[in-house]
Order: sequence, then C-alpha cells, then structure tokens
Amino acid sequence: MIRRIIAAFAALILAAVGVFLVMSYANTADERAMADMETVDTLVATAHIPQGTPAEELSDLVEVQAVPAKFLVDDAVDDMDDLEGELLTAELLPGEQLTNARFATADEIRRRGDFALPEEAEDLHQLTINLPNPQALGGSIAAGDTVGLFGTYELLPPTGWVIGANGELEWDPNAARTNDPNSSEDEAGDEGSGDEGGSEDGSEESITFTDLVLDKVLVVRVEGGFIAGGSGDDEVAAAAQDSIHVTIALEPQDAARVIQTMHTGTVWLTLSPEDAPEADIDAVIPSAPTRVTGVLE
Repeated sequence: MIRRIIAAFAALILAAVGVFLVMSYANTADERAMADMETVDTLVATAHIPQGTPAEELSDLVEVQAVPAKFLVDDAVDDMDDLEGELLTAELLPGEQLTNARFATADEIRRRGDFALPEEAEDLHQLTINLPNPQALGGSIAAGDTVGLFGTYELLPPTGWVIGANGELEWDPNAARTNDPNSSEDEAGDEGSGDEGGSEDGSEESITFTDLVLDKVLVVRVEGGFIAGGSGDDEVAAAAQDSIHVTIALEPQDAARVIQTMHTGTVWLTLSPEDAPEADIDAVIPSAPTRVTGVLE
C-alpha cells in the first residue's frame, strides 16, 4: 500500500514538473517570436543600382524600410548622410540593404584599383591620352571622375584670307593665288604684294583659340596620378608623376575629336562633377578680333 502511495506521489510530482517545463517552453517561444517581430529601420534599394553610382544620386533609388532585426545585415546604413562623397563599389539589386562596405571614396577606390565601368559605359570606346601634370589636374584625378576636356589650337587663316593691318580678316587675291596649285609663282608675283587689302606680314599671323571640346567625360583609369595615403602602414601617399596617362570612355565620334585635338592642339582637363550644370561656353580667341570668330564657327 505504501509503495502505491509513493508511486502515485512520484507520478504526481513528475506530472507537475512536466507541466512546468511545457509552460516554460511556451513562454520562451512567445518571447522568441516577439523578438523575431522586432524591426529596425534601414536603407533598401528599390531599383537596380549600377556600380560606380555616387551616393548623391541614390535618393530616388532607395528608401528606408523596417526590416526584421534577425534579417538586418552587418554594417547596414540607415542614413544617407553617412555615405556623403562616396561611390557604390558593387551593384545593388532591388530589395538589397545598403552597407558601408559597398561604398568608398574616390581616393579609396584609387588605392584599391577596383573601379569598374558603370553599365551605361560598358559599350563605349576607351581612349588613353598622355598629359603633362598641370594639364591633368595636377594628378588629382581618379577613375570615376568626370572631366571637361578643353583644346587650344593655333591655326592659319583660311586660304586667301589674311589678318590685315587693321586687325580684321580680309580677302587677299595674292594669297589665294599663291596657294592655288594651278597658278605659278611668277603669276602671283606680277600682281604685287597685297595692295588690294591684304598684308604680307598679316598673312603669316596665326589665330589662337581655346574651346570646350567635350564635357562630363568619364575617367576609367589613371596611371601616374596622386595617391592619397590610407590608414594602414603600407598605404603611403604617392606624389603625382610629371606625365600622367588618363583613360576616358567615349562615343566613337567623340574619340575622333579628342584624337584630332591631341594631334593639332593642346588638351587641358578640368574637374566637371556629374551633377554640375552642362557647360556652354564661347570659344576664346585672344589674338584675333571678334569678327574673325565667324570663320571658326
């Protein structure tokens, strides 16, 4: 009898312990479920964003979303101000969270040498031009920058036209005949030496002018440029070289214009941020009067 009582009592205790364990598990399960429901605000891409996109252009491509805490990725970004002045180093797909690891400054990209062409530039021609240090922003230029390309030329007036004594462009028959392969030197000489309005000295005067050849040209590679020092001991600053190779991405027709400019004139680069207004300038012609500009248009 006593054994039965003891057995019943033990069974009762075990049942109570079982109930307690079940209730305890149920309570902690509720807590775990509630933890999974906690959300954190973070920036999420709402469209495909190509590599190389500046952070300043992301406002219409990302939005703040509440993400379950357990799905929040490491180093997630919740404020666009944290990315100011940086570029996207790897493409983002819709729904992906933004992380600091996927952004870097132009100097950091230059040090790592991992710049990749944006999708819209993949089919463009790449052209390398060699420029003296001052003409390439003193070497402070990096892949991903956009630049303005200016050209300075020296040209002789068109055949038969000379810059006269009064500084205006004038027609000179003698100059025209001298440059005519069907006329002889004696023929040209018999007509005098520019009495009909031209000037012999003026006919040799060149016209110098500077103009913007292209604007917002994408730089895809730089060799010999300035490299800023990093935080690591092995990442020391490197001064720009005297001669700098700059590779740019261009449409074929624009590439031809740049090659012609390099061949016939002098090229200077200016920093032209992508979000800056499109440049529209008049050619600068310091050595000829205004009336000559019409010949160049």
